[in-house]
Amino acid sequence: MNGPRPDPDALRYASHWEPVLAPSGHRLLERVAALWPDLAAVRSGRPTVLDAGAGTGALALAAAQRWPGAHVIGLDASAGMISVARHRAAARWPDGAPVSFEWLAADAAAMPLAGDSVDLVVSAFMLQLVADRRAVLREARRVMRPGGVLGFVTWLADDLTLSADVEFDEAVYDLELDDPEVDRHQPDVVEYESLAEAEADLVAAGFADAVVGSERLEHTWDRRQYRLFKEEFDERELMISLSAPDRARLLARIDERWAALPDTAFAMSAPLVSATARRP
Repeated sequence: MNGPRPDPDALRYASHWEPVLAPSGHRLLERVAALWPDLAAVRSGRPTVLDAGAGTGALALAAAQRWPGAHVIGLDASAGMISVARHRAAARWPDGAPVSFEWLAADAAAMPLAGDSVDLVVSAFMLQLVADRRAVLREARRVMRPGGVLGFVTWLADDLTLSADVEFDEAVYDLELDDPEVDRHQPDVVEYESLAEAEADLVAAGFADAVVGSERLEHTWDRRQYRLFKEEFDERELMISLSAPDRARLLARIDERWAALPDTAFAMSAPLVSATARRP
C-alpha cells in the first residue's frame, strides 16, 4: 500500500470511537439516497461524492459501497486520520476498480477542489469542530454542482454525563492520582444549540430546500468494553502517565465503583441534528 503508515492515534479512534458514531453516518446516507435514489445516473460519467471531515473513512467507505461507480473524495484536516482511511480503502478494494478514491488532508473551510465539481457532499460529526460553520458550508456550496445534495449530522447541545464516567473520576480522586493536563491541540467543540440554528446556517450559506431534524445517538457498552474504551482511548494519557502499580490500583478501584452501577450507566443517548439541503 502506498502512503504513510496508519497513525496510531487514528487507529485507536477507529477502534473505540468510530463504532459509536458510524451508525448515525449510515442513516445519513439513507436520507441523501432517498433524495437522490440513483446517484450514478444523475450525471454522465462518474458522479463525485465528497465526505467532508472523513476521519478514518467510515462514511466515505460506506458511500463507495453504496455507489460503486462514484468517485469518492475523503477530506479531513488530520493527515493521521486520512492515513487510516486510505489504508482501509486499499485493503477493502485492493484492485481499485470499480471504486475510485481520492484522499485529501485539508481544511474544510478551504477545500483544494474546483468549483462546481462535486455532486454530493456528506459530513458526519465534523461541523462541531470548525471555527466557522457557515464558512465551511459556503465552501461546500462552492464545490457543489447546481442541483447537488448536501447532508450532515452533528451534535445537538446536551449535558449528557455517564454515571460510569463520574465513578471513574471519583476513583482517580480516591487514590489521589494526578490527572495530566495534555495539550492535544484539539479544536473547541461547539455544538448546535437548536435545529433553527442549523437551518439558519444552511440558508445563510446559500442552500435551498433545507430539511433539519433531530435524532438520537444510542450506544451501549458492556463493562469490559467500556473499561477498554477508557484505558486505550478516552483516558489514555492518564493511564500511560501512571506507574504499573498505580495503574493496577486505579483499575481495581474503578471495578469496585462500577460494580454497584446498573447496566444503564454504560449506555449513551445523545441528541443529534441531521440536515439535508440542495444547492440551487
